[in-house]
Amino acid sequence: MRRRFPTLIAAVLAALVAVLLGPSTASAATWPVIANGDSGPQVTTIQHLLTHRGYATTADGQFGPTTESKVKSFQSANGLTADGSVGPLTWPKLVVTVQNGSTGSAAKAAQTQLNRYGYGLAVDGDFGPASTSAAKDFQAKHGLTADGIVGPNTWNALVGGSGGGGSTRAQLAASIDANSRISLLTYHVSGVVDSDSTAQANITDTKNGTTAETSNYSDVGEREVWLSTAMLNGMLKLATERGYTFLITEIAGGDHSTNSNHYRGIAFDADNMSVSNSTFVSACRAYGATEAIDEGNHVHCAWE
Repeated sequence: MRRRFPTLIAAVLAALVAVLLGPSTASAATWPVIANGDSGPQVTTIQHLLTHRGYATTADGQFGPTTESKVKSFQSANGLTADGSVGPLTWPKLVVTVQNGSTGSAAKAAQTQLNRYGYGLAVDGDFGPASTSAAKDFQAKHGLTADGIVGPNTWNALVGGSGGGGSTRAQLAASIDANSRISLLTYHVSGVVDSDSTAQANITDTKNGTTAETSNYSDVGEREVWLSTAMLNGMLKLATERGYTFLITEIAGGDHSTNSNHYRGIAFDADNMSVSNSTFVSACRAYGATEAIDEGNHVHCAWE
């Protein structure tokens, strides 16, 4: 996210609001300033909330002129300065209480936010038991009443926090490791024993801030490689945004062709998907994979 001067102003305003409201309604989090040029789940959340409020907006995660225009319209209609940025005065007007049984775009917004913290929910707009359980867990971990109701304080903690997923290599790997929709194989499909280079070992090493290993029996031997953040991000989105469940059989490990992208740390193989191979291939491509191949017994996806 780009740094901008209004962020400082927003932080000051949020702090003043917190002091005036007192501890019963103000959380430790600060409402972030999201504006034209930003991208990611914060933007997707805003777009879902705008749609819920009657300002239909495509939830593509890109804050461009169209989203800015919808924000301005919403602000004008709610007595706010129509500057097109969503900050500490606009967020409280925009968010809506979501709870068990809620459906639609507001539920999608809440699910999108919970997934920032690694809950791996299907963003389907159906805030049912799984979403409620995730909300309760988040609340309990952030000093909030764990009732599963995403109200103003919970929204503030969600959008104001850094998110469990984050964007660094280690943060992405940690979110993958914690995601119940992603399984990581702890052995090699070849049957050769090399526990330091399994899919699980590759992710564990990465979340611990170190390199992953290729297999000692591979064509290139044992090497230390950094896993691609683009690949990790794509892998995570397949679970958090598409709601797929799947098994990662190999990342940097295994035995592949000499020039395989696996050895560069930019590819993974997936099996046991909850969708067809062709659907999974298409989703990999949608998330920027430069290689997405149906290998029959598994799918291979790679990111440059």
